[in-house]
Amino acid sequence: MARNSEKPSTDRRQVSFPHLEYPVTREDEPKTAQQWLKGKRLQDGAEGLWRIHDSLYDLTSFVDVHPGGTQWITVTKGTDITEAFETHHLKGVAEEQLPKYFVKKTDAPRNSPFTFTEDGFYKTLKQKVAEKLNEIPKDVRKRSDFVTDNLLVAFVAVSSLSCWMMSRNIWVGLALIPASGYILSSLVTASHNYFHRRDNWRMYIFNLNGSSYSDWRISHAMSHHLHTNTAQDIELSVLEPFMQYLPYRTKSLLEKLAALYWPIVYSVAMVVIMAKEFVCCAIGLEGKRLTLANAIPFLVPTWMWYFGGLPLHWTLAVWFSTLVFASFFFVTFGLTAGHHAHENFFEGDKPRAEYIDWGLHQLDTVVERIDYAGNHFKSLTRFGDHYLHHLFPTVDHAELKYLYPTLYEHCSKYEEQLRTTTFYGALISNCKQLIRNTPHDFSEKNRK
Repeated sequence: MARNSEKPSTDRRQVSFPHLEYPVTREDEPKTAQQWLKGKRLQDGAEGLWRIHDSLYDLTSFVDVHPGGTQWITVTKGTDITEAFETHHLKGVAEEQLPKYFVKKTDAPRNSPFTFTEDGFYKTLKQKVAEKLNEIPKDVRKRSDFVTDNLLVAFVAVSSLSCWMMSRNIWVGLALIPASGYILSSLVTASHNYFHRRDNWRMYIFNLNGSSYSDWRISHAMSHHLHTNTAQDIELSVLEPFMQYLPYRTKSLLEKLAALYWPIVYSVAMVVIMAKEFVCCAIGLEGKRLTLANAIPFLVPTWMWYFGGLPLHWTLAVWFSTLVFASFFFVTFGLTAGHHAHENFFEGDKPRAEYIDWGLHQLDTVVERIDYAGNHFKSLTRFGDHYLHHLFPTVDHAELKYLYPTLYEHCSKYEEQLRTTTFYGALISNCKQLIRNTPHDFSEKNRK
């Protein structure tokens, strides 16, 4: 496959959507957000501009005045941003401004199965949600700010205390390490609430676990959120071959054994991501470079060493152990959030239809953890309220509970049901999916 050419080979097709080209860089190593964008630029037919539906726009002059910040626009140049445009703008202002940047129509078909028709499931729900948001108390987002800020203070205190106690009562010090890791996982998960939105200082908190909020804006917000469980979902491909979630019949015994060894993968995931981040920056992969944001993770061992009083090498050991626990909790809650259940749609299954309403596709890829319902802290710190978070990612987690009656009513109108489970049920279902190699049939005929 000519992956470095202007016109990549289109011989390989997606399994679930065989009328679409297979992501040209999906198997390229290292699997990064930049590689994913590179493949999109080769296959989206955007001609170096920004594609929305079947039109091309030049947003160059809009970059510096975009209310959400420059990154959303600059990194997506040369790609199809239809899904991002439709799901990140709820008030209709963007649609009014867009014609000013129109360049031309394109004849190339979209390399996406998703539709956004005006009378379809998602667009009509979007209108109802936009109206409902006006009725929500104006200061409700402050609840998320309060939780996030206090978690930050708690993490600084407990992580330093874990070092301080190591020289006084080693058992208490050791016990504080997993506690510190749990607080860190809760903190960075809460900060994920902010990198979906316009630029703000709390999005930088995400970097404390060694990750990059700017890369996760691509791999999580642009890839996973918008192309959930499809061949374009980089959060599935980046786990391969250690964790194979796709229900391919050729799944090996080793891949199925991930249902047993997943705790090991979960525990080292964040450390591996941090290492890959610095290596990719060092070699300048696809334009990546070191920035001041890359120094944020090292603030943690710095304050642990300064306030904790341990020798530097022992401080680094405690920091590393804290990252391992944080990684385990973060990935555990992330991969049980709703998408990795054995009942869900994945690339390899038969979809409802060749082309499908984007919102209906989201319903096929989520099983909601019902034991988190109505609990703002759990929703914010454990990827809760996942149906609405995926449908409307820029809405604050504190606002989501006000929107569920609207979603229930809308689903009833379309004769759709929201599927639910518990945290432990989701954990078991996650293991079943790692074993599953028999495709499901989500076509309308089999759903009735």
